[in-house]
Order: sequence, then C-alpha cells, then structure tokens
Amino acid sequence: MEVPKLSNVRIIREKLKWTQKQLADAVGIGQSYIAKIESNKQIPSYEIASLIFHVLNEELLKQDKNPPIIRNIATKKNKLRSLHPLDTLSTAFRQIGDVDQLPVIEDDRCVGVITSQILLRMENTKKSKDTMVKEIMEGPLPAFSETTPISQMRDLMRHFSAAMVLDMNGKVSGIITRSDFF
Repeated sequence: MEVPKLSNVRIIREKLKWTQKQLADAVGIGQSYIAKIESNKQIPSYEIASLIFHVLNEELLKQDKNPPIIRNIATKKNKLRSLHPLDTLSTAFRQIGDVDQLPVIEDDRCVGVITSQILLRMENTKKSKDTMVKEIMEGPLPAFSETTPISQMRDLMRHFSAAMVLDMNGKVSGIITRSDFF
C-alpha cells in the first residue's frame, strides 16, 4: 500500500476547509500535534499517519457528492479495438497495433483477451494464421461499473493493466487502462 506524503495533510485539510483543531478532534490527537506534522517538526507513527489520512479521505468522500467516475476517462466502446472469438490470429495481428491487449467481445460481454505477449508466443510457435482467437485467448479482463470512482479504480489498477467498463446493464461500454490515469 502506498503511503501518502505528510506534506499533503495541510493541502487536504485546507481543501476540506477544516481547521487544525477540527482535524485533531476527528483523529483524537491534539491540535499542536497536527501543527507540528504540517510544519515538518514532527513525524507521526505509521498508525497516526494512517488514521489522519483515513479521516481526511472519509471526509473528502462525504463532501464530494459527485466524484469523478471511470466513464469520464475510459476509451469508449465505439473507439475500442476488440476481437470476436471467431476472428483469426491473422486478424489479431492486424488489430493489435500499439496497444498491449485486445478484449475479445461477444454479445456485448468480454469473454477473453488477446495480449501482445500471446501473439509473440504464437508467432514463435508458427501457429496457423487461421487459428481462431477463442483457441488462444486468455480469460476475460476484470470488469467494473462505469460509475466506479476514479480514486477507487486508481488503486485497483495496480493489480491489472486494463479493465472493462460496464454500463448499468452489464454490457461493455469501454475499457480503462493504466495509461488513462496519466
């Protein structure tokens, strides 16, 4: 888990329009301790720092009635390069281009993925270019609601290189990749 910088305490507190006393009371420590942390005169224990950031993040979520959601930064379905399970390896080679993976979509659902790594492996095995994608694809990419907050998704993307974005009917509405966060 990434630990936020202590220099962010003042920035976040001020964004919330909280006083040092309000933050101290919410955390259960003295106001002077918060002042020392913010002026780099005191380094809190990991437990206190975690508690401070937990309190600040909870308040940010409460105050942010409309948090930014992944629908706003995802590549939309109409611009998404994808494959169908019955497409051939030859089609996959033509489609991959400058992306690392191509979702395999059937009936508006992600049923698998073809990665550049798979294609390199297939090229080395001299697999027939007529081989169907369904024979070589990996399992589907993880999928999340398009209303998932960006802040939550950013943490989850440490574990995935890409994820499908689903509309309220559970159908693919786009894809989000790590590069979408930069």
